Amino acid sequence: MLEKLIQMFERLAVFLVVLLLLPYLLGAIIHAVGTVNLLLILGVVSVVAYLRHGGRTPSLGRRRPTSGSERTPLIPKGDD
Repeated sequence: MLEKLIQMFERLAVFLVVLLLLPYLLGAIIHAVGTVNLLLILGVVSVVAYLRHGGRTPSLGRRRPTSGSERTPLIPKGDD
């Protein structure tokens, strides 16, 4: 139990360090590439990801099993 807690704390610490370093990394990328070029690259990547995601057909394993059609509850007769 204590080992799991220590592992979770280590993952949280690494996540927080990465989160703190993210603005510096983003600033370096913007400085190296340029703002306009970065926006163009992000736009192209977004369009490609959208097209790739939309082209997939749902597989049989990913479908959510349903228990049948939905039914509207009936109100008992005689209760006015």
